Amino acid sequence: MSIKIIKPGVLATLQDAGRWGGRSMGIGCSGAMDIFAMKSANYLCANDDRQPIIEINVPGPQILFRQDAVISLTGADLAATINEKAIPFWRTIIVKKDSVLQFKQAVSGARACLAVQGGWAAQEWLNSYSTHLKLGAGGYRGRALQKDDIINFTANKILITENKVLPWYISQHELDKIYQPRNIIRCIKGPEYDWLDENSKHTFEENDHTIQNQSDRMGYRLKGKSLSIKHPMELISSAVDSGTVQVLPTGNGIVLMADHQTTGGYPRIASVIKADLPKMAQLNPGQKIFFKIVGIKEAEDTLISMQEQLAAIRSACRFQLKKYLQY
Repeated sequence: MSIKIIKPGVLATLQDAGRWGGRSMGIGCSGAMDIFAMKSANYLCANDDRQPIIEINVPGPQILFRQDAVISLTGADLAATINEKAIPFWRTIIVKKDSVLQFKQAVSGARACLAVQGGWAAQEWLNSYSTHLKLGAGGYRGRALQKDDIINFTANKILITENKVLPWYISQHELDKIYQPRNIIRCIKGPEYDWLDENSKHTFEENDHTIQNQSDRMGYRLKGKSLSIKHPMELISSAVDSGTVQVLPTGNGIVLMADHQTTGGYPRIASVIKADLPKMAQLNPGQKIFFKIVGIKEAEDTLISMQEQLAAIRSACRFQLKKYLQY
């Protein structure tokens, strides 16, 4: 059972929930940029959340299904079609052999997740299927997908006679809990927050910051009113994480993302809360954001709420798909 990449698109890679335990060796976590979308895509296919998904950017790939499959698409709406017929996101979809999946344009969001029932066959490295692009390990040969690549998947458990969208879905109400309001990004104060002068503290939270074109899976560079440090200081290279907000020598910020380095030498003035990283992952260059500083309790409560939401989605999708497939 497999798919074939007809056109590769831009930086389509296999990703899972991340590679944990390697930071002491200087190996970052990688993983899907949007963890909520990644896990939801797997749950819609009745997979566990360790299965890798294909993370898709714009322009997206063109994919031939060489066998029948049960799939889902989550994350950004990239105007997906199967055999030129539009298909919805956040749904379970049955795909017949020889069908072609493609993506026409970005309607909203920045990246999508494609899951298949049974999971994509991927190289496991250090207990993760995620593609580590710099080291060329994990995922599919440690690189982005290319023309004529063949990615295998486990056989599905249903006789398929036609392409079909199944009736259950993740509602807009549930999605709004994660992705709205789109341009408000909550964060907690970082270890070097008090290095900012008083004007810069107000600037950081009260002014907008524009995502620059020089943004990628490693980090989102920001442009806004310049931030200033009280006194010239040198920082010993220190631990960083997904969501860490650093101040660059230019006075602008950068938000570290999934492929971030393990340590950095720039002041860490804030950290985007984990529950808002999916929202951050769906932003595009040119969009403006506002940072809102919150306390540790709110950061923890919202993460717990997202985890509970995912658990409910997993339970509901597994019940519906098992009922439909009668296994």
